[in-house]
Amino acid sequence: MKHQIPNIAGRRVIILTGPHVGQEGICLGKADDGLRWMICPDDSNDIIPMVFDQDFGILVTLDN
Repeated sequence: MKHQIPNIAGRRVIILTGPHVGQEGICLGKADDGLRWMICPDDSNDIIPMVFDQDFGILVTLDN
């Protein structure tokens, strides 16, 4: 059974794969394919489609 992920647009994330691994970013919203999320790393103007819990995770801090 597939789990529904709540809307995480605007949430801080940690990137787990690719050239920006280990960096923080912001989730911009769902990609057009409905399967991935658009992530913008803090140190870049790139917008990268990524899979939640495989390519990135939600960053949990004391602020949220």
